[in-house]
Amino acid sequence: MDFSKLSSINFEPGATNSTLTSLPSTLLEALIPGYGIVSQIIRRTLGFDVGLVVSGCLVVFGLFQGAQLLYYKSYSFFASYLLSSIQIEDDDALFSQIMQWIAEQRMTKVSRDLKAVSKWISSYEDSDDDDIEADEDILDETGLFNYEKWASKVPPRYEPNYGDNRFWYGGRMFMFSRTRRETKRNMWADEGQVLVISCMGRGTDPIKELLSHIKSWNLTKENKMTSVYRPVNKDWERQSTRPSRPMSTVSLDRQQKAKIVTDINEYLHPASARWYASRGIPYRRGYLFYGPPGTGKTSLSFALAGIFGLNIYCISLMQAGLTESDLNTLFGELPRRCIVLLEDIDAAGLRRPEDPLPEPKDDPDASNAAVIVEGPDGEPVTVSKADGMPKPPGSQPPAATATRSLISLSGLLNTIDGAASHEGRVLIMTTNHAEQLDAALIRPGRVDLQVQFTLATHDQTRDIFKRMYSTTPSEQLAKVPSTPTKATSPAPKRLSLTQARSKSVSPNVLFNDDADDAAFLELLARPPALDVVLEPEKLRVMADEFAAQIPEKQFSPAEIQGFLLTRKKEPRRAVEEVAGWVAGVLEGREKGTKVLGGGVQ
Repeated sequence: MDFSKLSSINFEPGATNSTLTSLPSTLLEALIPGYGIVSQIIRRTLGFDVGLVVSGCLVVFGLFQGAQLLYYKSYSFFASYLLSSIQIEDDDALFSQIMQWIAEQRMTKVSRDLKAVSKWISSYEDSDDDDIEADEDILDETGLFNYEKWASKVPPRYEPNYGDNRFWYGGRMFMFSRTRRETKRNMWADEGQVLVISCMGRGTDPIKELLSHIKSWNLTKENKMTSVYRPVNKDWERQSTRPSRPMSTVSLDRQQKAKIVTDINEYLHPASARWYASRGIPYRRGYLFYGPPGTGKTSLSFALAGIFGLNIYCISLMQAGLTESDLNTLFGELPRRCIVLLEDIDAAGLRRPEDPLPEPKDDPDASNAAVIVEGPDGEPVTVSKADGMPKPPGSQPPAATATRSLISLSGLLNTIDGAASHEGRVLIMTTNHAEQLDAALIRPGRVDLQVQFTLATHDQTRDIFKRMYSTTPSEQLAKVPSTPTKATSPAPKRLSLTQARSKSVSPNVLFNDDADDAAFLELLARPPALDVVLEPEKLRVMADEFAAQIPEKQFSPAEIQGFLLTRKKEPRRAVEEVAGWVAGVLEGREKGTKVLGGGVQ
């Protein structure tokens, strides 16, 4: 760099110097080699000094950088001393509640930066769009329901995109930031998302009030749902959400149901925890539901979850690769209040400490068969039968596998009520064969209440019939009656195959042959022999007549309900055909067959 020209500048007052007038050019020439030649070419060609333009740009750039730095410093000071915030991560149930609430606020209607999410409408709830429920929007040309056509009309839900947003609540402005989590929780987890809600002030009380409002808003929604969680990759993951089941739909003696609800209600009350602690009693409660399959053991568990607003955490001890350390970790991550459901505990194949580790079954056709056993560190290891060498984790045994769980009986008992076991949850174990359970598993203190489920009695059969054909309030208020009659709502019009082709309509691809298709569509066009809405007294008489034809404690509630579901709009037909169905099922049991003959039952 050549700074020699700068030494010739006279800075005294009144001095005139040509070098001073071209100071920007002199500086640029000193800093940028070859700048003088370019500057002279531009000056001779365009007639102005490019140094003044470049200098002006540098000044503007410097001012901009200074203003930006000042802004960030000011905002950092403001955020540190005058801004309060609360962070919510996506693995918390509050995250989804906030996103649903935000999606219905004005900010998602006026914002120019949104994220579209496919709006999933459950089969249990109605769509908010009235047009979707019109027959012409959900039925195809042959009059059959077309799910793809219906789902295409469901509009997406719009949420704030990643970044910063603002909204108003209660006369106060809140800042809403949605970002991705910087680090993963574990190797199986997704990146995840984080919400940060901020407001001006020295305290978080306004944000807490907002979150309380969102939780209350979520509780006021019409459809109460129960979330079902299952272990996935050694962590709980929500598998489904279903409507809370009414207790009236469980086929169990009313006194037994009342006893269970009263017991759990007393246990879950906040005062009970202090009562247990003051007396040195572990704050746990266990229940055993036992009885034949299809008698309502799992149904009662979901009904209890709906009554008390709890989520259900289901776990199978026969899950592949589930070890005792994994089970302890899963139980340690349970929320403060929940229902833990151990289904078919008798089929878990729990081993005692003196029992050997699972051995592969003999199979002459599987020379390279493998078995999953518990390794020295508690992790599952796949061992080859041929050479006895461990295979890489995750490899699938081709043939013979062990039938017993990797979890021992002592390991399960330690998880349930050991020194480090979780307190405050409701443990429900179900089994079809209570006599096969170890006495140590169901002793008092681990199982506090045993509930027996039996095959359907006359009272239960009558209740099932009445529940199936009674008109619910939602059906009475529905826009389209669930049981159309001649006087209310005629059956939707269906086009015949010939009419569809004459109107240039492409019918379902399943219909190809004219003769067969015409006959088949005629059968579809025949409306079922629907009954009008039954009066309570008439329904009671038909229920008594129906229950009298079913032997007591011979059929499970699930079997009876399955029979009625195929006639869910035809109670008269159900009463007329139940005797033949009972005779057919009993005859099949005597012959040892599991499938009824005669086509569709």
